[in-house]
Amino acid sequence: MRCLKLGSAFMLAGVFCSPAWAQLEEIVVTGSRISGDEYSRIPAIVLQQRADFLVQRIRMTNDTRAEDARTKELHQTIRDMVSDAVKRPGIALSYGDEFLIPITPSAYEVPLVAGGKRADTSSTSIYVKMALGQKDNVAEAVATLRGFIKKARVSGRTELEPEGDVGLSLVSPEKYRYAIIAKITEDAKKLHTAVGTQCKIRLSGLSNRVLWERSDMSELTLYIPYQVELTECQ
Repeated sequence: MRCLKLGSAFMLAGVFCSPAWAQLEEIVVTGSRISGDEYSRIPAIVLQQRADFLVQRIRMTNDTRAEDARTKELHQTIRDMVSDAVKRPGIALSYGDEFLIPITPSAYEVPLVAGGKRADTSSTSIYVKMALGQKDNVAEAVATLRGFIKKARVSGRTELEPEGDVGLSLVSPEKYRYAIIAKITEDAKKLHTAVGTQCKIRLSGLSNRVLWERSDMSELTLYIPYQVELTECQ
């Protein structure tokens, strides 16, 4: 774990630790865009960041009678999708809940769940991802993502069904920590200039983890839940 102690003229002091594993996280955001009263809990200073991937969650089910056959057909479908993704620049597969785990040609046997709407059924959910560059056309990227899923090769009695709208994912959100802190401290300097020497300014909460909300079709709002306090005002 790497730690850094910071201090400033604005009484900012703290120890910020960046665990090595945080650099490998890929978070997924599948909810709707932030709106209305939700803005009230987000601090004034944030960082807008385009997502690294567009992601579509898909549900895979299979009702072949024999469990071994169901497992084989589901995993073969995933294996074929991975094989096809390797040939399509920008396409990749993952699984997981809030944090995504890559699916690769050598690691495609994702966990399956027994049971479902029908007897003798096994299922799982995975994410199909489309890399998103800063200048990429979002509508075209969505079309490519959906086209890949539509043409997926399925094995046996496997069925695929998209779940929800296209979401977003971001790799290692903690790597944006100091860009956010830089914006916060710059704003504190402007605030100090505005109030002059009448008050002291104290920042707290900067040791919190980076949080995120979806703000657009392709963008996330990244922030640290910090607080600004004016003290000793004349």
